[in-house]
Amino acid sequence: MQQSQINRLEMFEATNLYLDHNAAIWNAIPILTKYKTALNQVIEGIKQNALDQDSAQITIGGSIRELKQVIADKMDILDDSLEAYADDMNDSELLAQASNSKSDYFRLSHEEFETKTKNVIGLLEKNVDAMADYGMTVEQIEDVKTNFNSFQEKRGMPRAYQIASRIATQSLEELFEEGNKALTRLDKVMSRFRRSNVTFYIGYEAARHIVKS
Repeated sequence: MQQSQINRLEMFEATNLYLDHNAAIWNAIPILTKYKTALNQVIEGIKQNALDQDSAQITIGGSIRELKQVIADKMDILDDSLEAYADDMNDSELLAQASNSKSDYFRLSHEEFETKTKNVIGLLEKNVDAMADYGMTVEQIEDVKTNFNSFQEKRGMPRAYQIASRIATQSLEELFEEGNKALTRLDKVMSRFRRSNVTFYIGYEAARHIVKS
């Protein structure tokens, strides 16, 4: 990749990571989740494309510990919705599987963490349609699946989930264009926080800045 592309990818990653760390603020807004998931998938597609071109001296992305924390935070939010749904349905078996905190995830060994996360993702996918009134969306699940893929790759493991076929077949130039579109859409919706959550919005703006190398 060219240096300008690496700089832009670093900005994509910084923005994505900032939103990951502040998911509790925006996660309940479906359209933000949709655009954020699109950005996350583009980043994964760019990295895979770079690997395929033997130009992968790219060490962008969080550490294993950081990714594990991000996933635990997101699963905590999703589990709360699953737990509420299970309680309303009087489904004691599902309730037992959904009653997890972020610390319940994070303190597990990597192997146990992977097993637990995949199991709960499976439960979320099985019940996503029925949980629409609880704020559950396919995009929320796809977002955490993309993070989970990154976690497994950092551990030298194969991906648990396939990259979306549309992303997997695009060129680097097309992927960067997709990323730019996702960010433009995110910018428009994020403007709602300009007054309601100034600190969060300023942090987002800072993450969107491209640092030239």
